[in-house]
Amino acid sequence: MESKPVSFMGASGPSGIVVEVAQHIQQRLGRRDPIEIVPWARANTVAMNQPNVLLLSIIRTPERERRLTFVGPIFVGYISVFTRKGEAARIAAMGDGIYQLRGGARRGSVFVERARGMGYTVTDEPVSSELAARMLMSRRFDLWFDGEEIIGHALEQAGYTRADVELVRQLSMDDVNFAFSAGTAPATVQAWDAALREMKRDGSFQKIHRKWLPHYPLPADARGGELKHP
Repeated sequence: MESKPVSFMGASGPSGIVVEVAQHIQQRLGRRDPIEIVPWARANTVAMNQPNVLLLSIIRTPERERRLTFVGPIFVGYISVFTRKGEAARIAAMGDGIYQLRGGARRGSVFVERARGMGYTVTDEPVSSELAARMLMSRRFDLWFDGEEIIGHALEQAGYTRADVELVRQLSMDDVNFAFSAGTAPATVQAWDAALREMKRDGSFQKIHRKWLPHYPLPADARGGELKHP
């Protein structure tokens, strides 16, 4: 989906950390599978109903594990709560009253699931993070649940900046993975898993991660092969 720097449509085609990692794996395996940037709801529906689909990329949950096979992790995602600039202190001081505030998160995302699971009220489920940013800034809701690594681009697309919102609190840290749909050949999944592990061993994965997410930690299984900064 469109969520820079994770995945987005660049000037010359799909780009972002998960796209670049996937392309490097394809090169190692001699594959040319097409990579498409599509709305999350569509990608998720296709992956849940068709074989031979690879989602780039999602957080692993027990419900998803029943229908998808995961390879990764690719990066660590930070699910957090945001509000408009100047309002975080007031909201944080509300105590349990925060759970009664109107909230918004991208439709069908783990952000909705995580927020509701922790007792928050999600009243709006826009189709994209960009639309969620617009709705927050227009006061349609007061709490925005999303990933820290992607809200900057969503705000820019909506005509705002990262400085226009404040972090209220961080809800969780989660490994973000590739996910193969049911019916995909086990040999295909195993080949991608082996190629990713090799990338982490030889340092090529760390180079890509540092390019796109320089201020975020590597996944735990990639820290031993981290290349030194030049």
